[in-house]
Amino acid sequence: MTSSSNLTEQENNPYIWATIGEADLELFDKHLKDFVPPNSFDAHAHLWQVADLGIPTPSLAAAGPAEVTRAVYNDRLSQWMPDRCPSGGLFFPFPTRKLNVDSANRFMADQMQADPHSRGLMILTPTQNREQVEQQVLDDHFAGFKVYHLFAEREETLFAQCEEYIPEWGWEIAEKYGLVIMLHMVLPKALAEVENQIYIREHCKKYPNARLILAHAARGFCGRHTVEGIASLRGLDNVYFDTSAVCEPEAFEAILKTFGPTRLLFGADFCVTEMRSRCVNLADGFLWLDEIRPNFERSRFAKPTLLGLESLLALKQACRNQFLNDEDVEEVFCHAARRLLDIPLTKELPNVQEAYKQAKEIIPGGTQLLSKRPEMFAPDQWPAYYREAHGCEVIDIEGNRFIDMSLGGILSTILGYSDPDVNAAVIRRVSMGSMSTLQTDDEVKLAQRLLDIHPWAQNARFTRAGGESMAVAVRIARASTQRDHVAICGYHGWHDWYLSANLAEPTADGSASQLDGHLLPGLEPRGVPAGLAGTAHTFHYNRLDELDAIIKKHGDKLAAIVMEPTRQTDPDPGFLEGVRERCNRNGARLIFDEISIGWRLCLGGAHLKFGVESDLAVFAKALGNGFPIGAVIGAKETMQAAQNSFISSTFWTEGVGPAAALACVRKMQKCNVPEHLHKIGSLVMNGWEELGRKHQLPVKPAGRPEGALLTFTHPQAAAITTLMTAEMIKKGFLAGGAFNAMLAHEPRHVESYLEALDEVFATLAEAISTNTIEKRIGGPIKHSGFSRLT
Repeated sequence: MTSSSNLTEQENNPYIWATIGEADLELFDKHLKDFVPPNSFDAHAHLWQVADLGIPTPSLAAAGPAEVTRAVYNDRLSQWMPDRCPSGGLFFPFPTRKLNVDSANRFMADQMQADPHSRGLMILTPTQNREQVEQQVLDDHFAGFKVYHLFAEREETLFAQCEEYIPEWGWEIAEKYGLVIMLHMVLPKALAEVENQIYIREHCKKYPNARLILAHAARGFCGRHTVEGIASLRGLDNVYFDTSAVCEPEAFEAILKTFGPTRLLFGADFCVTEMRSRCVNLADGFLWLDEIRPNFERSRFAKPTLLGLESLLALKQACRNQFLNDEDVEEVFCHAARRLLDIPLTKELPNVQEAYKQAKEIIPGGTQLLSKRPEMFAPDQWPAYYREAHGCEVIDIEGNRFIDMSLGGILSTILGYSDPDVNAAVIRRVSMGSMSTLQTDDEVKLAQRLLDIHPWAQNARFTRAGGESMAVAVRIARASTQRDHVAICGYHGWHDWYLSANLAEPTADGSASQLDGHLLPGLEPRGVPAGLAGTAHTFHYNRLDELDAIIKKHGDKLAAIVMEPTRQTDPDPGFLEGVRERCNRNGARLIFDEISIGWRLCLGGAHLKFGVESDLAVFAKALGNGFPIGAVIGAKETMQAAQNSFISSTFWTEGVGPAAALACVRKMQKCNVPEHLHKIGSLVMNGWEELGRKHQLPVKPAGRPEGALLTFTHPQAAAITTLMTAEMIKKGFLAGGAFNAMLAHEPRHVESYLEALDEVFATLAEAISTNTIEKRIGGPIKHSGFSRLT
C-alpha cells in the first residue's frame, strides 16, 4: 500500500488515512526518534477485512484496502516511524456494531499464525457461545479477549456498564488459562466513575490469574478522569494500561506515578493513528478536534499531524515529567507487553545473580545492610536488586514480579512501598529544594507533632538513620549524667558504644559472645577501641535479676539502660515498670529503642501501649516510610544536655527526611495502621499453623502478628527455610523466616501466599521424609547471624 493510495475521493475527510509529509517526518526525527527505542511492541492495533465491518462501514476503516493485514500495518507505520516501526504487537479486529464477529476472529487467527512475535485477541460479546469461545482460544492460541461497549444490548452504548458487554464467563475462561482482557470502559467519566472502579477491583481480585489491560490509559482521553480514579486501582497486581490514542500527558503521568513503567504498555491504536487529529481535554470531558473541522489555516504555526505522533509526543512529555530514564522508557515500549504475553524479549536484561556476584567484588559484603544480603535468605537464588517497588509488589532488575511477604523494607515501609502521600511530600520537597544554607521548617512541625503524640517529652532532635540516632541518645544520656557505662538489652546497631559489649573477656571457646543472645550472633568488635571494654553490659528481656546484678556492680557509673520496650515478646507484669523504677532510684536514663517496633503496636510506639515513660525514645525506620529519618525525643532536662556535647551533621538538615516523616505520621494518625498489621499478621500466622498441621511439618510460629517469625523445630531448620524460600521465589513471592506486615498488604495477598505455601509445604514434607532437603535447594543453605558472612 502506498502513502497516497487512499486519497482520491474525500481529501477533506479527516478519517481518511493521511499522506505522510515532510513535516511529519521532520517532527518524528526531531522529537521522537531518540525517544522511541528500536524493537518496540505495539500493544493496541487493529487488523480487519472491510467485508466484516457491516453497514455502514466506518470511513476510517474502509479507507484502506479490502484486507488490512499484518503487512499493511508494517507498511503504514514504517512510513511515519522510520527505523522505529514496532517489531511485534497485540492485534485484534476492528469493532463495529454490525461486525461479523466469527469472520473477524477467524481472519485475526489466520494473521497471527505466521507471526510468532505477536499475539492476537479475539472479539468477545455476550451473545457468543462459551464452549465455542473456549475451544477457539485453545485452537487458535488467542492471548485473550477484546471487549467493547458497542456489543451491549442498548441503543446508547456509551452509557453501558461493564457487565453489559463483558460476559462473566469470559472472566472465568481468562482466569482458567491466564488470558488478557482488554477493556475500553465507558460511562461519561471512565475511571472516575465509581461503578467502573468497583467492577474493576472486584473482578481483578476475583480472577487474579486473568490480566486486565485498560485501553487508552483507562480511557484517559480526558486525563483528569484517569488522574481522579487511578488511586482506586492501587495495589491490584493484574491490571495494566495501554497508551493508545491518548494525546495529553496527564493520564500517562498518573499511571506512571501509581504503577510504574512496567504496567504502561505502548499502543499506537492503528488505524486511528492515521487521522490528522487529536483528542483534547475540555472541561470535565474531551473532544476530538476532527469533529469540529478546525480551520488550521487561520494560524501561521498550526500544522496538524497524525494522531499517532500526537500520542507519542504526549507519552514523551509524561516520561520526562516523571524523570524516566532510557531503561524505563524501554519497559514501556519494548519489555512490559512482551513479558505480559510471554514473548521473548528482544534485549537481554541484567542477570540479577550475576549482578550480585560482581557487586561483591567491589562492595565489601555485597550490600550496605546485613539484613539485605541474599545469603540471609537463599544464596544464589534470592534477587538482590530491584527496579521498582509499589505497595507490596517488588520487581527485580530482570523484570520478575514478587509479592513481598518477608521483611517489608526491613520494617521501614510500614505503609507499603512508594506510598503516594509520602512520595508526594518528598517530591514536593525535592522540587522546591531539599538542601540549602537554611533549613526547612518541616523539622519544627515534625518535632511538634511527635511531642503532641508523646506528652511526656518536651524536646526532639533528628538524624537520618536508626543506628546514629541510638548513638546520639547514648551520647545525650552520658552527657546528662556524666557517667560512662550503659546496660543493654536487645539489638541497637553497629556503633562503638554497642559493639563494645563484645570486648569483654572471651568465653571458654574463645569467642566474645555478650551480644549473641540479642538478635544477631557473631558481631565481632574489630575496630572498636579496646578502651571501651567494660563500659557496656548486657541483660536479657524480662530478667530484672540480671539488670540488678549490673546495677549492683556498676550502678554509680551507669548512664543509661538501653532497651526495646518489646520486640517479639510481651513484658512480664512489672518488668518495664521495674526498669523505670531502677532508673529513677539509680539516676540512670531510660532509653527506649522504638526503631523496629515503633508505630507497629500503637500510634507513637510500644512504650505508650504499655504505659511506661522513658527519658529518651528513639525512632527511625517506619517514621519516614522508607525515607531516611531518625528522631530522638525526650524530657527537656535530659535532652538539653545535647547542648553541652558536639552532636551535629550536615545531612541531618536536609529536607527529604522531615517531609517524609510528617506525611507518614499524618497518615498513621488518620489510618489505624496497628489494627491492620495485626489483622494481616494474624492471618499469616494462623495460616502457618494450619498448613503445618496439614502437612505434619514441625512448624513453630513465633513473635507477634505485627512482626511474625516462622521457625521449624528440626535439626535442619536452616536448610528447610532455605528450600521454602527458593520454592516460593519460583511462585512469585519473597518469603523467608519472618513476615513484617504493611498497610499495603490485603487479605487477598495473604490468601495467594498461603495457597502457594500449601504446595511448597508439601514439597518440604516430602524432602524431610526422603532426607533430600539440601539436595533440593539448588544452592547453598542460608546464613544466620553475622559470623558466616565473611
